[in-house]
Amino acid sequence: MAEIKSTLELVLERTQHLHMTEEDRRKQAEKEFSEALCGLVSKHLDGQLSIDRFKDELDRLDEPGGARTMRAAAEICGRIDPSSDNSALLDLLEKGLGLDVSGMQTALKRFGEKLRAAEELAAEKNRAVLLQRGVSGVAAIPNLEADAEWHEKREEMIETVKWELAAQLGRGR
Repeated sequence: MAEIKSTLELVLERTQHLHMTEEDRRKQAEKEFSEALCGLVSKHLDGQLSIDRFKDELDRLDEPGGARTMRAAAEICGRIDPSSDNSALLDLLEKGLGLDVSGMQTALKRFGEKLRAAEELAAEKNRAVLLQRGVSGVAAIPNLEADAEWHEKREEMIETVKWELAAQLGRGR
């Protein structure tokens, strides 16, 4: 009578010749670290993890290559949306990782000012176009969401400040 094998035995039989290379192990370890780090940052932003607990959990992570703080800083910095409130992320960088974020705060403040000025300029331009078309009055409100030129300019401004934030991150070591 034939022997009945479990699923585990079948899997082990078919994979016994497979071995992970050192490169595969390194990539796997980096992937696991990134996923765990992403989870920690998300939990903190959701209010499930205090900064102190974040630091404890981060210290427990096994990071290949020993650049735990800078990898964590890059993950956090990558989540910064220049047109939103980033105080929780900046707090995490400063209090959780011990980095100087004053340059980032300055860059974000300057971006906000430039964005508001550019937004007002685009709105004035749209009002002028509406006026040329004979549309005027208090109900004539420029629609910047429909302005492709404004979207392009805004995205360009966001990309510029993101590059500046990344540069600030490198200086904050």
